[in-house]
Amino acid sequence: MALPPDPPEPDDSDDVTIADEEWPVAEQYRVEPRPRPQPAAEDDDTIVIQQDNVPQGTVRRFPPDLGPGLLLALLGVLLIAVLVPAGIWLAGRDDDEPAASPPTDTVGTTTATTTTQTTQTSTSPAATTVPELTGLTLDEARALLERENVRVRVRRIDSDAPVGEVLEQSPASGERLSADTVVVLTVSRASVPERVTVPRVEGLLTSEATSLLRQAGLDVEIRTVRSSQPEGTVVSQDPEPDEEVLPRTIVLLEVADPPPAPITIEVPRLVGLRAAEARRQLRALGLRSTQRPVESTQPKGTVVRQSPGPGTALRKGQAVLLTVSTGPARVSVPDVVGLDEASARQELEAAGFDVQVVDEPTEIVDEDGIVLDQDPAGGSSVPKGSVVTITVYRFG
Repeated sequence: MALPPDPPEPDDSDDVTIADEEWPVAEQYRVEPRPRPQPAAEDDDTIVIQQDNVPQGTVRRFPPDLGPGLLLALLGVLLIAVLVPAGIWLAGRDDDEPAASPPTDTVGTTTATTTTQTTQTSTSPAATTVPELTGLTLDEARALLERENVRVRVRRIDSDAPVGEVLEQSPASGERLSADTVVVLTVSRASVPERVTVPRVEGLLTSEATSLLRQAGLDVEIRTVRSSQPEGTVVSQDPEPDEEVLPRTIVLLEVADPPPAPITIEVPRLVGLRAAEARRQLRALGLRSTQRPVESTQPKGTVVRQSPGPGTALRKGQAVLLTVSTGPARVSVPDVVGLDEASARQELEAAGFDVQVVDEPTEIVDEDGIVLDQDPAGGSSVPKGSVVTITVYRFG
């Protein structure tokens, strides 16, 4: 029996392997055992030939084809692995560091590229140096340091330099700045002038007090007040004596000013005037008036007396007393009819009346000298001092 022809050379194109060191990520490949050729079924007509040149051992295979869903999942994991550390770094970085550009979410970015970007972003900015600050004002120095985000402490000292000028700095200019650097600035402040003790000037004349206060470095303000002290005498001062004040403080002096001479008014003659006219004249002169009524033979409302008298000098606002007549008093006339002339006259005169006699002839001897009539009649009310006329019989 003829031998079967030799089998064709096996096609090893799918079985070609690469050395382990040439595979960058060996674990991403699956390893399978190489299939061995199975012997043919034993029968009388089959001859089994052992092929010695068939490769033995395991076979490396590329990963199976990835679907779209699995590819997107792998890209998501890769982005999380890159963005989470970058976010933590951005949250903790110093405010002065320039913001890093966010990683670009580009499909196909490799792990090596992402690692390089992260390393470059986390690089700290270059350190700067302390600027020259002496001679600047405090505001100018602060502005320079704030641009460098540097903390500032200020120490003030007395100096002849302008107020607020930077005299010293620490660290010195040119030294390197770091995140924890604190720059101490020594700044000039205004020197406090010595205080002045206020001298006592009360009781002095104005010229003496002013000279003394100005020699002490104080200013003076003068105000006049009514006082019984001699004119130009310092009555009071503010601030008080021996008080300590700043130079150029104003001291207020109250200086005595004698009251002006009172204005006098000569009282005019008012007796005989009507009360209303007397009051008008007094009011026009700046004087007041008071009034007292009195019974008088003068017409009612007539000024019968005044106090003080004419020619008296009074100050403005003083009063003059006016005695004004209310007219004569009215009294009851006694009834004297039937009395003899002598008795009637006596009674009427005692009541305040003047008596006037009128004769009436009679032929009866017993009627001689008897009052037969009177006017006004007895019992009537007339002003006191009025004249009462009586009619008397005369025999013969």
